[in-house]
Amino acid sequence: MKKLICFLIALTIFASCSSTKNESQAGQTPSQKAVQTSETDEEFSRSTSNVSISKEEFLNDKREILEIIAKLSEIMTDYDFESWIKYIDKDSINYWSNPINLKNASKRLPIKNQKLNNLNDYFRMVFVPSRKGRSVEEIRYISRDIVKAVQVREDADIVYYNFTKEDGHWMVKIPPLQG
Repeated sequence: MKKLICFLIALTIFASCSSTKNESQAGQTPSQKAVQTSETDEEFSRSTSNVSISKEEFLNDKREILEIIAKLSEIMTDYDFESWIKYIDKDSINYWSNPINLKNASKRLPIKNQKLNNLNDYFRMVFVPSRKGRSVEEIRYISRDIVKAVQVREDADIVYYNFTKEDGHWMVKIPPLQG
């Protein structure tokens, strides 16, 4: 019974989202639709230059990733570590739980004498401040299972999130320290 209720709720949400999209498109002039299609085609080309992905797959992945980022934004506002950890890939959890990596990362913090003791400290002192209030508009495929979520500024992409697909789900990949 619980599964049926969850299914019905999900179906209702899906139906309301798709009808909202159709209503917003219905109010557009043909030239507005053409501009939107052209912009989507340009973004699709920029985003998939490294890999062969269908436009439908691109749109689905982008939607899913932007939904995750929206959830993460709420989680960061509440500093909800327990919810955040559910969106992080296993390799990142292992790497950023290692005391040696945390010690090395502590040396790079902007405030001297701050120390990262655990993954929760990384979340509060590094992850949240570097992404809170940022706007992500597009994704860039590195491969079919690796995507960067970016903010586009003039001719440069600013990467705020890295995603990897694990067991069919997009998970945040926190890059290891460089150099």
